[in-house]
Amino acid sequence: MQAGLSTKNAPSPNVVLPHYAFGAVSFLTAAILLFFAASELTGHYLSPKLLSITHVLVLGWITMVIFGALYQLIPVVMEVKLYSEKLAIITFFMFGLGLITLSASMWSFNFGRSIGLEIGGYLILVSMLLFAINTILSAAQTKRKTIENTFIITAVFWLLLTVTIGIIMVLNFAFHFISGSHLQLLKMHAHLGIVGWFLLLVIGVASKLMPMFLIVHKLPRKLLNYTYYLINAGLLLLAIGYYFYNHIWYLALSSSLIVAGIVFFLRFNYIAFSKRIRKKLDVGMKLSATGFILLAISIVFGIFSILSLDFLTTIQTRIEIAYGVLIVLGFLTSLVLGQTYKTLPFIIWLKKYQSKVGKIKVPLPMELYSDKIAHYHFYTFIISILLLISGILIAQSLLIKIGAIILVITALLYNYNVFKIIFHKETENES
Repeated sequence: MQAGLSTKNAPSPNVVLPHYAFGAVSFLTAAILLFFAASELTGHYLSPKLLSITHVLVLGWITMVIFGALYQLIPVVMEVKLYSEKLAIITFFMFGLGLITLSASMWSFNFGRSIGLEIGGYLILVSMLLFAINTILSAAQTKRKTIENTFIITAVFWLLLTVTIGIIMVLNFAFHFISGSHLQLLKMHAHLGIVGWFLLLVIGVASKLMPMFLIVHKLPRKLLNYTYYLINAGLLLLAIGYYFYNHIWYLALSSSLIVAGIVFFLRFNYIAFSKRIRKKLDVGMKLSATGFILLAISIVFGIFSILSLDFLTTIQTRIEIAYGVLIVLGFLTSLVLGQTYKTLPFIIWLKKYQSKVGKIKVPLPMELYSDKIAHYHFYTFIISILLLISGILIAQSLLIKIGAIILVITALLYNYNVFKIIFHKETENES
């Protein structure tokens, strides 16, 4: 892994680090807001406060960290230089400003016209276009045509479509130029983002990095091909179905294709874990493994969410909210928490110590953060997810508030480690 991240194609840390810092603060902000909006999780998901918190999580926390990580990992996965570091910095500032404007406006949104939502949405859309240009032009330089690269580029296209539909929804609240249910548009928007952007990107990057972290070779890569085609086919059918053909059998068929693709990917990861040479998992890999377990659990909730079975009518909305929490705060957050410890320490280590190896005594990358603190927030994270899901399913706001408090603790501990890594001072002990 160290060799991989030390590639000569890696961008300046000044491009990458602000994304991790912004993401960490966004995670803490969302956790605090969740405490104050706990009662919203027992109501309907089309709630201004929930929409605001969701966007802070999916854009400010998860997507922002992913952008930073991708700028560092594109040279690893695609073996090319990032097309433009300057474009990446412009994207960061435009994206951050757009996210703050959008989320603040959404908190008190009354489902009418909102200039703040429109400005924030436009800034985010332009920033996504700039990110897509940077990623695609970087990929165009590579001579390696791998399934991992295909996953990443496809995810970028789904991201653009997700943001575009989001802008259309904002404008439609004001001008009502599209007939039909906003709930169906929201479900389409959410699944394009969750499955098309996040899941495909996670698969593309994880299928390259997980074997590297675990030290395992000769994995059945055909499983990744099955995963790619099944998920994309199912997502395309699901997106069409949500708005144009919202029949239960059609939604069941399209969602089953996505589930089948995920099962092939989970099978790929199971084989990687079972054949790994590095048997002991560090905290980063424990969090990542927990993420995949939560993904498997969320599949069950997702199926019930899409099928809307009659005998679950009384708790259908709670199932749908729990499904969203499992995906965003469970699966995706767990992965981001875990992979932070597999990428950020190495980025700082390479910046501070790569040229000093053999000249002075240098610390290991894992010594740049507190492993004890990381394990503490591993456990608090699991407890918070269990309490949040339980509180949602039984409509108990007190449980949700306790879960949110523990999530705030998780975020504080994570922030401590992130900023400890970012502001690490070099040691001067000569060997």
